[in-house]
Order: sequence, then C-alpha cells, then structure tokens
Amino acid sequence: MPSIIPGYEYDIFISYRHKDNKYDGWVSEFVNNLKKEISATFKEELTVYFDENPQDGLLETQHVDKSLEGKLKCLIFIPILSQTYCDPNSFAWKHEFCAFNELATNDQFGMYVRLANGNVNSRILPICIHELEDQDKALLEQELGGTLRAIDFIYRTPGVNRPLRAHEDEPKENLNHTFYRDQINKVANTIKKVVAGIRMVRPGADKVSGNSTHSTDDVVQSPSRKKLLYAGVPLLVVVVALLYYFKPWQATVSQAKSSNSIAVLPFADLSAENDQEYFSDGLSEELLNLLAKIPQLKVISRTSAFSFKGKNEDIREIGKKLGVENILEGSVRKSTNKIRITAQLIQVSDGSHIWSKTYDRTMDDIFKVQDEIAHEVVKELKITLMGNDLHVVPGNSEAYNLYLQGKYFFAKRNQENVERAIELFNQALTLESNNPTLWASISIAYASQANNGYIDAATGFSKAREAAEKAIALDNNLALGHYALAYVKTSYDWDWAGADTEFKKALVLDPSNIGALNGMANLALALGRFDEAIELYKRALELDPLRPIIRINLGMTLMHNNQPDQASIVLKEALSLNPEFPTAHYRLGLSYLLQNKIDDALAELNQESVEDWKKHGLALAYSKQNTTRGDSLLQAFIQNYGDVSAFQIAEVYGYRNDPDRAFEWLEKAYRQRDGGLGTLLGNPWLKSLEADYRYHSFLKKMRLKTN
Repeated sequence: MPSIIPGYEYDIFISYRHKDNKYDGWVSEFVNNLKKEISATFKEELTVYFDENPQDGLLETQHVDKSLEGKLKCLIFIPILSQTYCDPNSFAWKHEFCAFNELATNDQFGMYVRLANGNVNSRILPICIHELEDQDKALLEQELGGTLRAIDFIYRTPGVNRPLRAHEDEPKENLNHTFYRDQINKVANTIKKVVAGIRMVRPGADKVSGNSTHSTDDVVQSPSRKKLLYAGVPLLVVVVALLYYFKPWQATVSQAKSSNSIAVLPFADLSAENDQEYFSDGLSEELLNLLAKIPQLKVISRTSAFSFKGKNEDIREIGKKLGVENILEGSVRKSTNKIRITAQLIQVSDGSHIWSKTYDRTMDDIFKVQDEIAHEVVKELKITLMGNDLHVVPGNSEAYNLYLQGKYFFAKRNQENVERAIELFNQALTLESNNPTLWASISIAYASQANNGYIDAATGFSKAREAAEKAIALDNNLALGHYALAYVKTSYDWDWAGADTEFKKALVLDPSNIGALNGMANLALALGRFDEAIELYKRALELDPLRPIIRINLGMTLMHNNQPDQASIVLKEALSLNPEFPTAHYRLGLSYLLQNKIDDALAELNQESVEDWKKHGLALAYSKQNTTRGDSLLQAFIQNYGDVSAFQIAEVYGYRNDPDRAFEWLEKAYRQRDGGLGTLLGNPWLKSLEADYRYHSFLKKMRLKTN
C-alpha cells in the first residue's frame, strides 16, 4: 500500500542499526507499539517501512542508492539514535540518514513543513534511546545543519545508559521523568501534525525555510540548512540586559506574567561518595539567581523549585504546579578538583528535551560553566535582549566552595547549622575578603541568629549591620546587600523609612528577589499599607507558588484588612501545600474566630503543632466563649511564655477589652524588641485600644503613623 500522499512510496521510514535490536528487540517493540498508536491516531492507514531482518539488508556491492531510492521516498524519516548509529561508515548512516536528508531537501515539500499553528517541523523525527557522546551529537548536527532535538526514550539513573522499556511505564527512579506510553503518543501526535502540514502545501508553493520558525513544536530542527561544523566551536555568548526601569513594589499580578518562564530544579548529586549535595544544590541556586536577572524571564524561586527534591514526579506535573513553560535540571559529579555537570532544558508541555550538554571541567572553571549554561538557556528560549553581558564575576574557587557549603547549612535554619554557616562564611572571607556576596550572606546569617534568639539581639544585629554596610560599600549594585541592611532596619532598628528605601533598592536591582519581595510586603503590613502588602504577597506567590509561609503572611494581612473570609481561603491553600506547616492551623483558626465560627476555630487551633501558638490561639478563642477557661489558659501562657511573647499577651488583653493590661504588655514587648510589634497597625485583636490616647503615643514611639 503506497503513501497517503500521491507520489510517495511510504509514509514513515524507520532507520536503525541492527545491532541495537539484537539484545531485547527494543526497536521491533517500538515499531509495533508505534503502529498501534498511529492506528488509533489516524483515520486512514499509514505505511511504515521497517527492515526487521538483518539478512535482508543490501550488500555494499549492490547499488544501494537505487535500491533504496523508492523506499526512502517517504514523508517522515525516523532514525533510532543510539550509541552506535552515528557511524559515518555504517549502512544506516550513509545510505539512509544522509540519503533521506538529501532527497527530502530537494523534493516538492522540502525538509521543513509549516504546521497548522504556524510553527515549523522537520521531516526527520529523531528518536533517541541512549545519551549520545559529544562527537556523535556534533556529527548529527553537522548533517542536520543545526541543533539536534529528539524525542527521548532514555532511562536515566546514575551509571545507566539504556533505552526506556514499555513495561517501565511508571519508572520509580528514572531521572528523566518520562513514561514510555506518553513518549509513543508524542511520536504519533508529531507525525500527525507533520502529515497535516504536508497536506496544507499548495502545488508550486515555495518551500518552507527552517529559519522561518519563531517557536518550537514537538521536534524542530535548527533553522538553517547551511551545514555548520559544531565540533570544537565554543558556546555562543548571548548578551542580556541586567537592569531596566521597573517598580516591582507597584506591580500587579497581571504585570508580573511573562511569556517565558522557567524553574531550576535541584541538580542531582551523582558523586561517588554522594557527599556533594551542598555543591549540587548551590550550583542550582546560583543558576537560578543568574537567570532571575533577566527581566523577560519569569524564574520560580528556590523554595518552590526545591520542594520537588528527591521526589519522583512527572516533569509535566511539576511544570503545572509551578506555572512554568520550561524546566532546567541536571546532575553533578565532583571528585577533588574535577567536576562533570550535565544540564538539560525541558519543555513542560510534552516533556521533550530542548537542549542538553555535559561539561567536564575543574573547579577553577565553575564560574565560566555557570555563564555557559545560562547563555544556552537564553539562546534556546529565544529571548532577544540588549545591554550588558549576563556574567558571573569570577572569584576564588575555594572560597566559592566554602560559600556554597555555608548556604547549604544556613538553609536548615536551626541554631547549630546557622552557627556552622557563619563559620564557613568567615573561612571564605579569609580567602576573599572583598567579596560583597559573602559579606551580605554573613549579615543575613547574623540577623537570623539574633532574630531567633540564638545570640544576644544587640550583638547579633550589630554584626549584621556592619557586614551589610561592608557589602554595600564593596558593591552598591548588589541586591543582596541592600536586602540584608533592610532586614536589620526592619527587625531591630524599627527604621521603617530606611528599610523601605533599602528594600526598594534591592527590588530595582533584582525584581525576582523573593526575600526582598516578602520583606517589602511585611514592611507594607507593618506600615498599614495593606493593599500594597497584598499585591506584593501575590507577586511573591507567582515566583514562589509552593511556599506556604507567603500564603500565611497574606492570610494575616487579609485579616488586618478586615477580610477574614478571604483569609480563610488563602490559609486553606497553605495547608493543602503542607498540612503540618507551623502556624498554618493557628492562623486559619484565628480567621474563623474573626468570622465568629467558634467551633471551626477551636477545631483548627487544636490541630496546631507549635505549642505556644496553639495556646495563644486557644486563649483568644476562649476569652469570649468561656471566661473561666480563658483566664486559666491566659495565666498558663503568661507563666510559660511571658519572657518571649509579650506582644501575644497584649493581644489577648486587647481582645478581652482590658486596655490597662494590654498597654502594660505592649511596653514589655517594646523592651523585648518583640517582632510582633511589626503587626501592630490594623491588628484585629487590638481594635479596642485604637481610641485610647496611649495607643497614639505608643505608635509615635514605634515611629509609626499616628493618624
């Protein structure tokens, strides 16, 4: 039966090396499954040429070109790319792959076909069953005249390089996150799109040029038939703009959306000793931060992206949850001073690989590798930019390694690990004392120590302020330095105007800095600018959608803004992300209390895992429902937490309409420099105090507005 298009012998030609079918018949199984999928996809029957018997192959002494010419006159050519396929001396390479490339280029349709959606697809549809060596990729790209883009059937685990099999429909350890059944379906759907595109071609129409495409479809070859020698060519340098005029604190959710979006998942540590997690995590975060400098690119924050670490979740589901179109992932193998970094850019819609590359370098080249990966991502996403180069400032590789270790331990946030992080940052500073990023990082660590009561507040914040100012003096354009200083001014100095200035500087320099966004939102809450705070939290959620604390802060702000019903909705979302997240049940219980849903409030408060927040919430709830029980709970709370939770005690007295005791505890909170004072304005539990002259005097002492 001939092709569905008159003048063609077959619809599909399957090209492969017979040796790839000997072990377990993978190619035969693939072709059989593909035929079934095609049968379920097309109304008519498509013809497939597949030479299954190795004895049927033509001998080199026969006229190969003439013998195959009819069979190669097909619509779509599918090469099964393996570790052995890219051999210039092999039959499949010379007389099938290269021959079809030449025939298709010169026939009535040409190599490229415009699809119904306007994109352009090649008639060569590569299927990749092994991770290819660099020289094989270079050979393929030389013949194709551009970047190889294939549909992968590769099973990836450390030390494994083999095809994905049909019975591994839900592989538990496959780092590719691909399902065999889905990949087969993807091939059939791509064939359908290409056939439909061929049918749209009018007789005598000009052939489609590969460089007429502006976006990728399922599999699109590089845009030029001009053959380029890729082997040994350095990675292209792509220029980008680091800064542009932007006021992120005034941005709305709709303004924050971008046509290009990406998440950087934590790179896997494949080192022999499995002891380089800090390095693989750090590299991922540094790439994330580098890409986040591109205004045209929406980059998901670390917390949300890293929430998938160690989870075997389909890449399309990850993309859906994060709200991105592309994902960058990879692996790191590090031994002494040598590193192998593999990075791959994946299109979320179908799980296809847009680009992948392996880098074998030394630690001295780590900054250059980060540049190269970021540039490749920019190039593949077709972001057109102007301005300065996207560039990592080279530094001392040993200091950088210590810095990554420090970040790794600081992320754990408990007392022991924060102390360890500070020690590592200090070691790095002995090697690179003029590195502003190190000074900003140690400033934030000192502030965290002080804010959590791990060290004396005055001492800790003094060290934090000194380090932040040092960072800014070294580089006034470092967003992290301004964020660090804003942290000190907000948490300890209560210098609201100064903090506002520093947060805004940080956000102009780095609009995607989630810490600065969240900090600016917290500051807006403290200053009673609730609408602004709500918009900033929503902006933060676009960049960090899976971080519960942002929703909890948003819920609290909605309560301050007299919207407890909306707060309940947001807080339920936080609990759906993490039912055990500290303070989530507590905040939801308080939102119900403000709606006078006492039973619902008590049910949530009793589920709170943090004991002091739970007891504070119950003391509030029983203040109106059961005075005796409320008194007992309040006295127990004062006895156990009076030295550290003065503001929360003031809230209970305010809710009980006992202004004298409420102001007594507010004064204690002031002396303790209680962080709760940052939620004084609009506080729903202190409404009874707002008409009292002492309230305005206290606001003035706190440098807050008094009108």
